[in-house]
Amino acid sequence: MNKPLSLEEKISSCITIDNVDFGIAIQHIESGEETSIHGEEVFPTASVFKVPVMVEVFNQARQGKFDLDDRLELKDKYKTLTTGVLLTLQEGLMLSIRDLMMLMTIVSDNVATTMLLNLVGAENVTRTMHALGLTSMSIVMTVHEMFLHAFGIPEQPDISLAALQALAQEVQMDYNSRTFSREKDNNVSSAVDMTRLMAKIFKGEIVDAAACKEMVEMLRNQQYNSRVSRNLPWRSVPHKTGTMRGLRNDSGIITCSEDSHAAFTVFSFDRTPLTLGNHRKGENRSQIVEELMGNVGYVIYEHYQNED
Repeated sequence: MNKPLSLEEKISSCITIDNVDFGIAIQHIESGEETSIHGEEVFPTASVFKVPVMVEVFNQARQGKFDLDDRLELKDKYKTLTTGVLLTLQEGLMLSIRDLMMLMTIVSDNVATTMLLNLVGAENVTRTMHALGLTSMSIVMTVHEMFLHAFGIPEQPDISLAALQALAQEVQMDYNSRTFSREKDNNVSSAVDMTRLMAKIFKGEIVDAAACKEMVEMLRNQQYNSRVSRNLPWRSVPHKTGTMRGLRNDSGIITCSEDSHAAFTVFSFDRTPLTLGNHRKGENRSQIVEELMGNVGYVIYEHYQNED
């Protein structure tokens, strides 16, 4: 009788694209079993770093520094590319901190993220992650700063949204810029550490149980579901995606059955050269990677579906 394939072997068989680096880590919540494929390697997180930001917002709220129902004012100076809705709205809108977290999480709103990161401080996000033992994590930039470095204009932090949008049509992002660094001068993490963070949130081990429950529900309302969750039951995967040129990331918790859950992270970095103005090649590469991520998600789901 053939020996059943391990989860690592099953996942490895899904990775059928060349010239893409993957970092994958899974932790089965109930058994504690961990699986890793280059899981200790550090990757740019792209917007997955918004999960540590969310944790720090809850952390400081519980310390009494502010209330989640306090409101912050939307200002044009916070607006940047490209995801979310706040960049299209008029300044002066007053949003609760809780609503900003929801926007940051479910539509990856970069303006909301900047407002929250300014509130809690990037250095405090990193400090909290390191205190949790997640020492590969480094949170040092807003998304706006990522775009500035990617387009080679870090000395222009006050560039207008209109000017930045125009520049994005004329200048290709630079893979050699700080935005794509795999060192601690960028927002980075290993897949293993991001998965452990997700597991801690799901198990109620961070801040307090009520905060973790609310974080899971925010993640469950995720609107971008074309990656690990694409082949899985609706709302069964609280998660957060991250995207930048060549980066397709996803991290969350898969509900495999009522009594079986798996925290996961899939980081990917595709350095394929792209031609400015020709989106087809990039989109084709992204679709392949996202389909592979969906296959990985289903393999995890099926593997742990009948766990005791």
